[in-house]
Amino acid sequence: MGTVLKFAGRLLVALSLLAVAQFGAACVLPDGGQVTSAQGILSQARINEFCGFWEDSGTKVVRINVTTAEEGWFGLEVSWRRNSRQVDMWTMTARPVSKDTMEYADCSHYLLTYGDKYIESEEVLYQNGTGRVSLVGKDTLTWQDDQEHKGDGLLFVPLSSPLGGGL
Repeated sequence: MGTVLKFAGRLLVALSLLAVAQFGAACVLPDGGQVTSAQGILSQARINEFCGFWEDSGTKVVRINVTTAEEGWFGLEVSWRRNSRQVDMWTMTARPVSKDTMEYADCSHYLLTYGDKYIESEEVLYQNGTGRVSLVGKDTLTWQDDQEHKGDGLLFVPLSSPLGGGL
């Protein structure tokens, strides 16, 4: 029953994020368009460039979702499909350190194994991981994971539809 509740909770969060992203409100912050706790590093336009759904430009099996969170922090979620039943999931909160880069120090890496209908198991691979995501130009994002270097060499481009080709 606990696995069903975990799955239902994750599904509700995912659907909420999707709904907010679809209506364009996921990246809107108060306070005149500046991230308050980041001392005005990012303008609202730059925030909008970071936020959204991204996929790796090569294999298209790695996705990043960037949303705004509280007090100028951003939520990051990276999902990487291993096979038809397993997905690696990294979740973290990041703060801007420049107009092009956000850093995080609270990454948790999970291996999710799916059954016929629900998540069968969730294994924590590590916690408190560090790294960064950076914008290279307007339409390219990079991810550097300091623990496993999974994102090394990957370039992410905006996902045309968050529903297309799901993980």
